[in-house]
Amino acid sequence: MPLDNRPSRMNPVTKLAVLVSLSVVVLLLSSEAYVLIFLIAALIAERIFGGGRRAIVRGATMFAIAIFVAQVLFNHSGEELARLWIIGVTTGGIAWGIIIAGKFLTLITMSKTFVSTTRASDLSAALTSAGLSNRAAFMPALAMRYVPVFQLELATVREAQATRGMRLDKSIRGIIRSVRYTTLPMLYVALSKVNTLASSMVGRGFGAFRTRTLLRAWRMTSWDVAVAVVVIALGVVLFFLNSWAPLGLADLL
Repeated sequence: MPLDNRPSRMNPVTKLAVLVSLSVVVLLLSSEAYVLIFLIAALIAERIFGGGRRAIVRGATMFAIAIFVAQVLFNHSGEELARLWIIGVTTGGIAWGIIIAGKFLTLITMSKTFVSTTRASDLSAALTSAGLSNRAAFMPALAMRYVPVFQLELATVREAQATRGMRLDKSIRGIIRSVRYTTLPMLYVALSKVNTLASSMVGRGFGAFRTRTLLRAWRMTSWDVAVAVVVIALGVVLFFLNSWAPLGLADLL
């Protein structure tokens, strides 16, 4: 099962540093083979540490497929492999489709692994222990905390609109209609949540003192340093291999 219901041994700051570093490396990759290697590694890590759940959500997968198809249809660089009527399929279009869609899925998978293995309260406490101010440390934890809340509220709004007779089909008109009639209710819910949270924080004296008592103080251990160094080093090595010995579409085939 995911680790969000039990404390993780690794410092959340370490996991955040690894996530940011590897995300930068992924964005700098320019070889489709290394992008696929990074994606496979991210999927394996999510499978192991994320509890074995489905690694990539359906929406992200569909968006990645749309990115790949768009590159194949409109990117005509490289050698032409086939022609479907007026549409030419080229090596450049396929390569860039793999690169862009692969990067997108890799970033989504790594972010999902981080969220599913890190409690919002632990992240806030770890950032505070690392020397960040209370307000700055509370912001990312607050964002993590309210993502599932707003997902639940969105589902509630959609069900309410469907009960009132609004068609929520998957056509383009249905999607536009759904966005149109769920945006304002969701905005109202978000503002009400913000007002309630602000009142609660003021009532508890948040930010009134420079120091804050933590339920669990996080310290950087040798295990955290070792994991961060090894993972970041592997990412950097892969980046330099991408620059010195790129693997193209022909190498994959």
